[in-house]
Amino acid sequence: MEEIQYHIKCKKGDVNRAVLLTDNPGRVEVIAQNFFENPTKVSENREFRIFNGTFEGMEIAVCSTGIGCMSSAVAIEELANVGCKFFIRVGTAGSLQGDILPGEIVIATGAVRGDGASKEYIDISYPAVSGFEAIKALRRRVERENCPYHLGIIRSHDAFYLESPLAFGDYKKRIQPWAEAGVLAIENESATLFVVGSLRRVQVGSILVIAGHLLEDIEYPVWKFKEGLDRAVLIACGALADLLKEEER
Repeated sequence: MEEIQYHIKCKKGDVNRAVLLTDNPGRVEVIAQNFFENPTKVSENREFRIFNGTFEGMEIAVCSTGIGCMSSAVAIEELANVGCKFFIRVGTAGSLQGDILPGEIVIATGAVRGDGASKEYIDISYPAVSGFEAIKALRRRVERENCPYHLGIIRSHDAFYLESPLAFGDYKKRIQPWAEAGVLAIENESATLFVVGSLRRVQVGSILVIAGHLLEDIEYPVWKFKEGLDRAVLIACGALADLLKEEER
């Protein structure tokens, strides 16, 4: 009998090989029901909730990772152990650039390693970069949807209350150097996913929706964010399907 993974409670063959990752467990069933054909719940334990389904005839899955890099590392490690090969994170981020507005989409090419988990894996000089095939698949899909997007480096970090409007002290002073360096946005999971993905020889991509601007006061309608999130999920599902199709050729 195949070993059941300690946290996700799955064994080899239980989870489809192409997985959409989202931090919020509450989004998993919504994504499965609204975007998958024949959605089926696989498992649920702690912050990890998994559904299988199909998209454009290809078998994909969705799994929640919880907040932050440590639990994201657990998810991708155990999913890789059960045979998953393609991963795309769909999440939210705070913009650092004036021309990247709430509701817009960012495809991350790499991440500043401001997290702690990836440093446990390998020296900080090792880059956190998205899988090349994942980037290509995301770009093809976003252009097919005729959706404007931004492509570049983001920052991942663990201390949410140090680099957000909810922070104490002058958080803008702390994040200004990253904005000046051309970093597009800040979030909490991608750096570790990129590093672990590279070490485990799996493809990992990240598509993010801007939930707000961290340096400027920009008002925006909530529907714009919801629309952007739905679009990002659609793009990610399509990219995962394309990665599977490419593998079959």
